[in-house]
Amino acid sequence: MLQKILSIVLIVGLVFIWSACQDTTTEPTKTKLQSVTSIKAFSVSNTSVGLKWTKSTDESKADFLNYYLKAKNPDGTTTKELTITKGTDSVIVTSLTNGIIYTFEVISKVTTSSTNYIDSDPATIKWSPAWRFDTEGQIPIQVYERTSPVGYASGLIFYYLQTGQPKTVSLLSADSSHIDVFVDSKGASNVALSSSHLYRSNRKITRFSNFYRNSETLNNPQDAPPDTTTYTSFEFLVDSVATTSSRIYYFKGVNGNYGRILVIRNPSNGTLIWGSSPEQYLKLKLSYQSVAYNPYSKKSY
Repeated sequence: MLQKILSIVLIVGLVFIWSACQDTTTEPTKTKLQSVTSIKAFSVSNTSVGLKWTKSTDESKADFLNYYLKAKNPDGTTTKELTITKGTDSVIVTSLTNGIIYTFEVISKVTTSSTNYIDSDPATIKWSPAWRFDTEGQIPIQVYERTSPVGYASGLIFYYLQTGQPKTVSLLSADSSHIDVFVDSKGASNVALSSSHLYRSNRKITRFSNFYRNSETLNNPQDAPPDTTTYTSFEFLVDSVATTSSRIYYFKGVNGNYGRILVIRNPSNGTLIWGSSPEQYLKLKLSYQSVAYNPYSKKSY
């Protein structure tokens, strides 16, 4: 009798163990999709930021759906969301607020039915909208060297409050007290773009980064602005030696307003200087951050 009872208990135990094993299922391990890489940003306008990246290496997988972008405020709240077709390596995010430093996230998304993959980790970058000025009203921004005849020698106000754009003014005009930079003469054929306080000691101080970039356009994506400790010069020399491209210089204005200046190459002589002495001038384009102490003022790709 005891043996029979033990046999029954053993059978019940085996049935229980088998049942428990049958009820236990193991979820397959899923692999994260590869994120986009080399993400960079640029200020398109005072309300827009562009992003550019290297596409995910997993785009060819059947389970790869698209890209998903979030723009986050400094407090972490999401202000903008975009779905981006796979195969795309850039996007412009609009309807942003000037001066706010946003965190942008780009995620590689899987299909809802995927059994092998999950969404990628986000690729992130911080950037801010900034003003862009290719002209002064309808005319090119041209700043003449200080040795030019009366009425031509000029300085540049980066952001003239009355018009909301740059303004070139004669060095002898009443508005010259507001200039940020001027073109100084450096010998027979060289010039420098100089802080206005080098012209009059009581004028505004502009500092330039010791970092510059060769580029034909301000449409030039970066992963970060120059380090704020690099803004140590009060002028940069523009010599009469031919160069292969235009050049971007970075500045910090007297009130902590950062920006970039594109010095446009003269195709007729290959230098960055236009005209002839003593009426040489620089032709410029400008990206300007009107919110102080925000270094994210770069522009496009």
